[in-house]
Amino acid sequence: GFFSLTYPFLSKEKRKKTVLYSKEVEGQLEKYKRCGSPVLILLPHLCLFETLATSPYFRPQGGKSIGAVYRPNRNPTLDRWINRARLKTGVLTFSRKAGLLKARDHLRKGNWLVVLFDQNAGIMGKGSFFLDRICSISPLPDLLGKTPELNCFYAFPKRISFFQSKLEIRPISQNSNGFAVSAHSFLAEDLISCPEGLPEWLWSHGKWKTNDTPHEFFQLQNQKKLKLNFPVQVRKTKIWIRMPNWLGDIVMTLPVIRAIRLGRPDASIVLLCKKQYVDFLEFVELSEEVIALPEEKGMIYFWSFLKWRKHYPDAMLVFTNSFRGDLEAFLIGSKIRFGMVKKHRRPLLNATWAVPEEETGNHQARLWEGLAGNFGLREKLDFSPLGPVGLSGPFTTRKLRVGVAPGSSNTPGKRLPIESWIAVCENLRSELQRKIFSIELYGTKKDKSLCMEIQSSLSGTPCDDFSGKTNLVELANNLRELDILVCNDSGAMHLANALGCPVVAIFGPTDPSVTGPIFETPAVKIQSECGKSMESIEPQIISQAVLKLLR
Repeated sequence: GFFSLTYPFLSKEKRKKTVLYSKEVEGQLEKYKRCGSPVLILLPHLCLFETLATSPYFRPQGGKSIGAVYRPNRNPTLDRWINRARLKTGVLTFSRKAGLLKARDHLRKGNWLVVLFDQNAGIMGKGSFFLDRICSISPLPDLLGKTPELNCFYAFPKRISFFQSKLEIRPISQNSNGFAVSAHSFLAEDLISCPEGLPEWLWSHGKWKTNDTPHEFFQLQNQKKLKLNFPVQVRKTKIWIRMPNWLGDIVMTLPVIRAIRLGRPDASIVLLCKKQYVDFLEFVELSEEVIALPEEKGMIYFWSFLKWRKHYPDAMLVFTNSFRGDLEAFLIGSKIRFGMVKKHRRPLLNATWAVPEEETGNHQARLWEGLAGNFGLREKLDFSPLGPVGLSGPFTTRKLRVGVAPGSSNTPGKRLPIESWIAVCENLRSELQRKIFSIELYGTKKDKSLCMEIQSSLSGTPCDDFSGKTNLVELANNLRELDILVCNDSGAMHLANALGCPVVAIFGPTDPSVTGPIFETPAVKIQSECGKSMESIEPQIISQAVLKLLR
């Protein structure tokens, strides 16, 4: 890689031997020399690309000259050194910053022009694939390609020994993809076909600088404004997401994940969650893969995360607010680790968003939107339900299905007393006695005793107890078919709301503006006065809300 610094000291004879030519390549070059037409040469950033500047054979004839477009080096002294060395060999230089018009005119006069192409063209770049990843490539070759009677070829000075290369060239014809894309295709072939991964390709430049900084990570077309004129079919950027530990919180993350998928269509999303949520998260189809957290305890648990380092995630979004989740992300080895800071510092994360004081009372989904938005996401959250919305027909002409979910897994204080639930069901039976309806009870195994007591109190009324009998996918399918669900602030509430099932949700110590239903599904929220005990809520108020929402 230091050839560009040392070749001015090499003898003339030594410089002549820096490039070897096969007879086939000699014949191709002679053809270009004799035709007298302008020639555009696209050269990848290889360690011995400067050998072409030293070779007297790599030149046009008939009074024509060779020029090169270069990007000025940030070190002025080094830039002057390299530029003087090129000029001494007879190569005219044109700066990307100030000499592009001169380079165009040089080419139009029938001369040769070399363009060193890369995958980091920045704001003015053209969105493209390179090795199945999105990159920003320069439109310069295609702009120069409009020169009349132009010939274009890809030049590959392959390293064969110390300070010596062998030239390979491949003609590039104008096609719908353009010269730049075709040149990248040739480079990709060379990289893939080389058993050692083509070590002479200068990786030190950081080839994919598209969305490589945290502040723009979640939006592919943010500041760089890449114009993708083709569908993204390959997802090689890896975003891992550590999901929350409770069903309700998981459901509230779905609009954010949905938006990230739109913002980063090139990304493969992997969700990391507790085992009981795997089937459901696969059911909603918002990721390429869902991985269950280890079930082992102690140090063996964390050892599993070290094993996952081999997946090389580019970023990890941590929805949990715990040191444990942060340690998991750190052990996986993700380059960027995103998380939200409310009260306590999170030193194992390197891309955090401190929630502004004025936003602490916002809905949890909006806070997660703020987190992703702080790191580039510009897509609006889509709160449309994952399933059909509303009633499936007038309940006067068919069986009415009323769901009741009396439990709440994480906080018993959020549960309406059993006596109130029985009163609500009896009120509904009284009001709907002329209708064909049934009550369906839902909950976990821990809610079984509650559901059995409610069922035994409703003798003579069709009442099915599904508590502890359904997995999450089965529960989701059942909720989609209900006409309404009456429930506490619980995972069932969020799930029904997300799937298009109307809900009457009952709140006590929790705030519906922070953890209430947020999807665009009919919902009535009932809260006890000033967050007091759930016993203060009259059953009549709940049953009337159910009847009103049904009608």
